[in-house]
Amino acid sequence: MEFYLWRYWRIYNMEFTVKEIINLIMKRMVWIIISLFAGLLALYIYSKFLINPSYTASVQLYVIPNDSESSVNLNELNYAQKVVITYINFLNTNVFYEKIQEDTKLDYSIGQLKNMTSVKSVNNTEIFQISVTTYSAEDSYALAESMQRIAPELIRTIKPSAKISVVDPVKFPKRPSGPNIIKNSLIGGMLGLAISLIIIFLIEILDVNIKGKEDLNSNYQLPVLGEIPSINPSKEGIYRRIPFLRKKKKAFNSKNTFNDRLKFIYSESFKSLRTNLRFVLIKEGCKKIIISSPLPSEGKSTTSINLGITLSQTASRVLIIDCDLRKGKLHNYFNIKYKPGLTDALSGMSELKDVVKNTSYENLDIIPLGSISPNPSELLASSQMEKLMLILEKEYSYIIFDTPPVNVLSDSLSLVKYSDGILMVVRDGITSHPNLKNALDKFELTQGNILGFVLNDISINQGKKLNYYYSHYGVNHD
Repeated sequence: MEFYLWRYWRIYNMEFTVKEIINLIMKRMVWIIISLFAGLLALYIYSKFLINPSYTASVQLYVIPNDSESSVNLNELNYAQKVVITYINFLNTNVFYEKIQEDTKLDYSIGQLKNMTSVKSVNNTEIFQISVTTYSAEDSYALAESMQRIAPELIRTIKPSAKISVVDPVKFPKRPSGPNIIKNSLIGGMLGLAISLIIIFLIEILDVNIKGKEDLNSNYQLPVLGEIPSINPSKEGIYRRIPFLRKKKKAFNSKNTFNDRLKFIYSESFKSLRTNLRFVLIKEGCKKIIISSPLPSEGKSTTSINLGITLSQTASRVLIIDCDLRKGKLHNYFNIKYKPGLTDALSGMSELKDVVKNTSYENLDIIPLGSISPNPSELLASSQMEKLMLILEKEYSYIIFDTPPVNVLSDSLSLVKYSDGILMVVRDGITSHPNLKNALDKFELTQGNILGFVLNDISINQGKKLNYYYSHYGVNHD
C-alpha cells in the first residue's frame, strides 16, 4: 500500500526542470534513437511491401460565368465561385454515381465510388477538380474519364444555363500516387520518437527508486554524507564504446587509465565521508556508529569496511563488529575465521581478547560474527552486550557496527541504545523510497540518531568528475 501511495504522490507532484529533462533524454538517448529508427523502418516496410499501391486519375473543369446572370449584386468572380460549390454538391449525389456505374460497368458500389472520389474547388477559383483513386490504374482512368463526360451533362440537366469546359483532361496514371513512402516513414519515425519519450517519462514518474543526491535532498531532511562511485567500469556504458574507434593498444591504455582514476575517486569518496562524519558526529571519546541499509545488497558491509580503513588512516583506533549474526561476511574480506566471534563472547564461550582480530591495516581490528546462534536478537540486546561495549569503548576511538538490513531483520534496532549515530546506506537506482522511508521510521521509533545517507554505486558522469578530482589533487590524467 505504501508503494502505491508513494507512486501516486510522485505522479501528482512530479515537476521536471529543463536540466532534468535534458539529463533524462541524454541518459536514455540510445533507446530514443533505437525507437526513432524502429518507427522509420516499420512504416517503411509497411508502406513499401504491405500496402497495395494506389493510382489517381484527375480531371479539371472550368465554370464559365453566364453573362445574363452576371448582373446580380455579386461580382462575376464571386458568382462563379459560388456556382462551383453548387456544382460540386450536384456531383456528390447518388444520381451521379449511378450514372458512372452504368457507364463504366465496373463492380463498385455507390458507397465505394464516393469514398474513392474527391471533388473540390481549386484555390477558390472557378475551376474544380474531380479525382478518383483506386488500386487499379485502368479503373481509375476509366472512372475519371466517365466523370469527365457525365459531370457536365448532369449539371446541364439540372441547370440548363450552366457552361462548363474541360481545362485539364484526364490522363492515364503511369505511376502510383500512393502510398507516400517517405512521408509515411517520417511519420513512423516521429511516432517512434514520441512513444519512446512518453514511455521514458512514464517510467521516470512511476519509478520510486532513488535517483541521485538531489532526489534524497528533496525528499528527506537528512544530509548525504558520502557519494560512493560504482567500482564496476561497465556501468560507465558510454566509455565502454569509445575504444572501438581506436587502436587496440590505445584502447587498452585508456581502459587501465580509467580504472586507475576510478580507484582514486573511490578512495577519495570515503575520505570525504570520513570528513563529513566528523562534522555531524561531534562527541568526546569513542564514537559508535551503526551502518545499516533498508534491504540486502545495498553496499552496507563494503561501506563498513572502507570507512573503517579510512578512519584508521588518521591514527585512530577503529573496531568493526560484525553484528549480522546470521549472514555476516566481514571475515571473508580480511581472510580470517568467523569464530570465535561476537556470539561466542556474548554467550561466555570465549574471552574478549580471543574474539578481537587484528587486520593487515594498522589501527584496525574486527570482531567476526562467531558461532551461529539461534537467538541473535536477544544476544545483541543482552546485558552482556552492554558490558562488552563498556570495555571496548575504552580501547577504541571508533566502533562500527555492521548490521543486517533493518527492513529484513530488527537486530540493528537492538544496538541503537549503544550507538551515537546511524549511517543509512542506499544504492543509487536500486533502493526504493518506500523501503527507505520504512527503514527510517523504524530507527526513529527507537529514537535512533540518524546521521545521514551514504549514496552507494553512483555512476560517474563521464569526464567531468574525473577531471575535477585530478585537477585538484595534481594527478596526471593525460
